[in-house]
This record gives sequence, structure tokens and C-alpha cells, in this order.
Amino acid sequence: MSTINQRVRSNNEPREFGVGKIITGAVLALVVIVVLIFLFPFATVPAGNVGVMTSFGAPSSTIYEPGIHFRMPISQTMHNVYVGVYKAESEVAGSSKDLQQVDMKVSVNFNILPAAAVSVYSTLAGDPWTQVMDPAVHDTVKAVAARYEATDLIQRRDQVSQEVREALLNRFKNIGVNVSAVNIVDFQFSKQFNDAIEAKITAQQNAMRVENEIAQTKWEAQKRVVESEAALQVAQNTAKANDILGQSLAANPSLIEKMKIDKWDGHYPTYMMAGGVPMIQVGATK
Repeated sequence: MSTINQRVRSNNEPREFGVGKIITGAVLALVVIVVLIFLFPFATVPAGNVGVMTSFGAPSSTIYEPGIHFRMPISQTMHNVYVGVYKAESEVAGSSKDLQQVDMKVSVNFNILPAAAVSVYSTLAGDPWTQVMDPAVHDTVKAVAARYEATDLIQRRDQVSQEVREALLNRFKNIGVNVSAVNIVDFQFSKQFNDAIEAKITAQQNAMRVENEIAQTKWEAQKRVVESEAALQVAQNTAKANDILGQSLAANPSLIEKMKIDKWDGHYPTYMMAGGVPMIQVGATK
């Protein structure tokens, strides 16, 4: 019996040792991976970004271009700052010069200047839109909109957008942010204002229709006058020609005979008398 127990223990001991070895190896491998991660001496800056290196949290003044860069493990960390174009939108509630309430949706395209990446990271945590730009866009759009009447905001939308962009450029140039485009994509006015605009447009359309009808009537009247004058001129010319012809014939009786001869076709006219006997009319002799 003791021999059997001893054999069982002998068979179990290698199995327990094998499991423990596997666990130990896995733990060691995990430790090695963690150490390599923390001690990896390289940092990568992807395309479209620049890198800002910090040593124990303090940023250096060097700006790192896209690529692989050496860093001191544990003490140094590379932070990527995107310098491509951001597109952000803001909804701004303001009023026009004529005190009409207007809600505007504004689209802003901007980018962080690479040379200012360190200051943007340090002072704005790499997020200029949330920190300073969004509030500034609200203030600027309100100020510009207040210089225009409500209808001008719609009709001169591009000019308003350009004024907002120029104001933002001046405002953000000191923090290293470039504003490439500003577009006011939507205006929303009160229902009363929209109704008034619709009524005004309808009135203008009616006025234009009446003006067109008046112009058409004037044109037709002028046309009739011209036609009447032309007909009168033709009648006057005809009467004048007839007068001249009458005077000419009266002064030259022989001309009438000549005209008759010119028109004669060489045949005498024939008349049928009673009884069916034809009679030929012969010119009278003098």
C-alpha cells in the first residue's frame, strides 16, 4: 500500500512542476513586454502632425517633424499635434442692425501653425477650438451681424463671412492659429420676419408684373401709331402720284391713245347679236 502511494506522489510531482513552470514563463514574458514598452527609446510622429517632446511633463522648444525620433525612456514622452485642417461648426444667436433676431450656423476651417505647436500644446492643451476659438467665433459673428440689416445678411452672405474671417485672423494670429475659411451656412429668422419678407417679395413681383403690362400696352400703342403713320404716308404718296398722273394726262391727250394702243393685243372685241350672229366692232374712222 505504501509503495502505491509513493508511486502516485512520484507521478504527480512532475505534473505540478510543469504547470508552475509554464505560469512562471508567462509572467516573465509579460514583464519583459511591459519593460520593453516603458523602455522603448523611440517615438513616432505620423504624417500631418508635428511632435512636442516633454521631459517629466515639461515641453521642450524643439518641434519634431513626422518620422521616428529618439527619446529617453520613462522621462520623455512625445505628443503629436495635428497641423492639418480642422473643420468646426458653431451655432450663434444674434441680432441684425434692424433688431431682427437671427440664428446662424457658422462653419470654420482652421489649422495650427507648425511653428506654434509647442505654445498651442502648452497653453491650450492642443485644443484651440474648445479653449478659445469657439467663444471668439460667437463674439465675432454677433459683432459683424449687428452691422447689417436682416435682408443684407442674406443677400451679402459672402461679404459677411469674409469680414468674420478677417476679424478671426487678427484675433488668433498671436496664438498660432490660421483661419483658412469661414462660411455662414444658414440663417434662421423669426416667423414674423419670414412672413414679412414673403409679403414683400409678393408685392415686388406684382409690381413688376404691372410694370411689364404697362410697358406692353405702351409698346402696342406705339406700334399702332407707327402703322397708322405708315398707312397715311402710303395714302399720301398714292394720292400725290395720282394727281401727277392726272395732270400729265390732261396736258397730253394723245398719251391716253398711246396707252390704249400699248395695251391692245391685236384682236377686236366680238359681240353676239340676237339670233346668234356675231358682230365685230371696228374702230370708228374720222
